[in-house]
This record gives sequence, C-alpha cells and structure tokens, in this order.
Amino acid sequence: MMNKQLKAHLKATLPSGITFRGDNALWVKRSKSFMHEGKKQEKTLTHTIKLGIKPEMDNAEARQQFENRLQEALKVKAEMQNRLASRKFLEAELPIKNADSSLAGLFQAMIPVVYRHVGDKHLSCIKQYFQETMNFFAERDNKNPSVKDLHNEWTLVEFKDWCRTQIENRPMNMYGTANTNSVNKRLGVWRQITAYAIRKRLFSRQDCIDDTKNFGIQDDPRNQSKPKDPMTIEDEDILLQKCDENNDDFWGDCFAVAIDTGVRHDGELNRLSPSMINWKTRTLEFRRPKTGNWSGIPLTARAYEILKRRKPVALADEKNRFFPVSKHSIRHNWNKYMRLCGFVKKGKDRNGGETIATIYQPYSTRHTFITRLVEAKVQPKQVMDLAGHTCIETTMLFYTHSTDDLLKDSIKSLEEYKNRKREQKTPADATSMIGHNSRRKLK
Repeated sequence: MMNKQLKAHLKATLPSGITFRGDNALWVKRSKSFMHEGKKQEKTLTHTIKLGIKPEMDNAEARQQFENRLQEALKVKAEMQNRLASRKFLEAELPIKNADSSLAGLFQAMIPVVYRHVGDKHLSCIKQYFQETMNFFAERDNKNPSVKDLHNEWTLVEFKDWCRTQIENRPMNMYGTANTNSVNKRLGVWRQITAYAIRKRLFSRQDCIDDTKNFGIQDDPRNQSKPKDPMTIEDEDILLQKCDENNDDFWGDCFAVAIDTGVRHDGELNRLSPSMINWKTRTLEFRRPKTGNWSGIPLTARAYEILKRRKPVALADEKNRFFPVSKHSIRHNWNKYMRLCGFVKKGKDRNGGETIATIYQPYSTRHTFITRLVEAKVQPKQVMDLAGHTCIETTMLFYTHSTDDLLKDSIKSLEEYKNRKREQKTPADATSMIGHNSRRKLK
C-alpha cells in the first residue's frame, strides 16, 4: 500500500485522462463526442494499469515504480487518442437503423455524405454513371441489385464491355470510339458504393473481388494519347495557298507562324507580342506559361517577315498581340480550312449517317515543327529546348513521329554503316568463314 502523503504528492503530478484507481492502480480514460446520422454520439475508452507498489518499498522505490507505470499509462493514452481519431473506429459498433442494402438505397444515402462537397454539374455526371449501372443490371433481369452483385469478376468484365458499347453508340460520338477514362469513371462509383457499404457494415471486405487494392474493381489502363499527324510540306503549302486564295492574310499568317515556331496555341501563340521579339537577333524570346522556363526560338525567314509586317497591327491591339484569338476560334478556322483543302476523312455513325473528321488537328502545327526538327537531324537536346519541354522523354515519346522520310533515312544509314564495316575488314577477315557454316580444322 502507498502511504497517503506520497499518494497525494503523486496525484498532483498526474496528467489529464489518468487518475488513481484505489491505492495501487492507474485508470486511463479518453472520450470523444461526434455526430452520426444527425445525432450526437460519444465513444469512451478505459484501461486499468496496476502500479505494483509493495508495502516493503520505501518512498524512493515506490516513486520509481510509479514513474515506470505512468510511462506505460501515457503510451496507452496515446494509443486511445489515435483510435478515437479514426471515424471508422468511432462508428464500428453503432447500430444502423433502417439501412437499405440495395445499390439504389446505398447511393441515395451516400449523396449527402460522400458527395456533399461535389458541385451540381459533377454530381449530375455521377448520378448518370450510377443510372448506367442500374440499366446494366436491368438488362440482365436484376431490377434491384445489391453490393454483392458488383463483386463478380465476370460481371465486371461484362460491365466494362457494355460501357464501351454504350459510349461508342452515342449519337454525338462521331468517331465511334470509347475512351478508357470514360469507363473508369463508372468504376469509380462502384468503388465508392463498396467503401460506403463496408463502412456501414452492410458488406464485408472479404467478399470483395479482391480485399486489397480498390476492392478488386480495377481500372483499365489509360489509353495512350492518339498522335496528331505532322503535316507534309505539300499539305502545308496547300493550306497556306487556300488562305491566300480567300484573301485571308490573318489566318494564313497565324498558321504559318504556328508551324514555324511550334508554340502552343493557348497562352503562347495568342499572346505573342513585339516585346517578345529580339529584332536584332531575329529570335522569339518568352517565358513558357506551362513550365515557367524561358525559351529562345530563332525565327525562320518566313516567320520573321510575318511578325515584322504585323508589328504595327500588334502595337495597335490593346494587349499588343500579333494574333488576338481564342482557342475556340483557332479550332473553328482551322477546321474550316481543312474542309476547304479537302483534308478530311468520312465515316459512318451508328445510324448509318455520314460523319466527317479532319485529317490534321490544330495542334498538328506543333507536332509538325518538332517532327521536322528531327527529320533535319537536329540533336534531341536542341529539339527539347526549342519545343520548350522540361525533359527529353516528353519530346521523343509524344511529339516526334516516324515519318516515311525518317524511316527511309534510317535504313539508308544502316546500309551505309554495314558498307563501312565491310570496307574496314582486312583480306584475312574477308575470307574467314569460321563460325558461319564452316568447319575449323583441329590440330
């Protein structure tokens, strides 16, 4: 037993949440209040730690024993606080009243909880994704699916295929394709429903397709960006000639500068101003909005002539821009001249109607610039700098294209290399056939 004087002294040193329980034990207690389904709830954790102080101990020994057990009590208190900080732990033993375990019921219950910070437009899309899930099960004579119905590998595969078909057959889908990201957004709703059902103890993690990452509802790999074809020299000439025939100097100049500098359209092309031109060195010098890095692009003779000619017009603009255009107007006028030039391809929609798509996209101007630098055998590091990229992988992976000229040059270089190697061989080397359908005489 601890004497009363020592106990009173030690009691004054106890931190909050830890008190004496009798004369030979510490009691740890932590509580937390929280709101659950509109009602205030409280979770309390307690733990008793025996001090182990014996009558034969003097005050110094008793104090040391107390300090040892107090350190243990502090660790228990910290563990309690960590557990109480988890919402999942707080709600683990609370009863669920009138819980609807169907997909429809769960989704409606999720909206004010999981999607409470989502904007109206985004929430409208999420509701559409969920409705497509319900349509999928309805077509399989399951009018009231549950979470368990989501966790079947064959169902998951079928749903992905079903989603792709639905997206490809939309009336507004002129290309008849389905982006992987569109399918993955629907799967995201499946994962949210699963997580909510597990949290409400209406479904077990062990019953998921996979009880580890994403509950087994894995996204498909994202589609690689479809490369934008670079223009041929002949098609570039046709485009600019068509602008000239329509007395459209503005768009002819705009397209030519875009092709000759490779600048991005939005934020670069439509913000070019005379102050960015070093007229003495004929160089375009500006900071890239996307990367924040400075770029210096020597101007071609054509680009320099256009910018010099348009300088008075740019200075008259309120923001001193050579081409005060929007991203939308660039696309609109680009597509207009693509049709006038005949650079289009025809297709069919799901109703048999004719669709028309352009061969080159507006951003092809940038791809054309970078690909031609490669065709001209400019070193990759210089291509990267002129393109304004921060890493060479971006330049080589997404912006360079294996054109016919590049492939032919590659084979030509291969043949020249082989011929040089043959010429470097000695006569003895040339007649030696050891290792090539020959037999070496053994001595």
